[in-house]
Amino acid sequence: MSEPHDSPRPKGPNFLLIGAGTMFTAMVISGFLVGYVFDELLDTRPIAMLICGVLGMIGGMMKVHEVTRLQDQVPAADENEQPGDDSRDKDTPRT
Repeated sequence: MSEPHDSPRPKGPNFLLIGAGTMFTAMVISGFLVGYVFDELLDTRPIAMLICGVLGMIGGMMKVHEVTRLQDQVPAADENEQPGDDSRDKDTPRT
């Protein structure tokens, strides 16, 4: 019988990048929406929307940079390892 692992195995670096484009787009759109609300409240048409849109773009780039930095920290899977194969259990016979 195999022992439970101390930490879950990472699914792979590609799962971290699935939402990178969505995160960037959401940050930019939310920046423009917040700027639009500020423009309506303060009656300054394009100024707040442009400023918040640029801030959303900067925040989106920072978030995508953080996600790609996390991708570099995830260890790559061993090419010889088969899915479901645990190298720690090779000495014990399977029943």
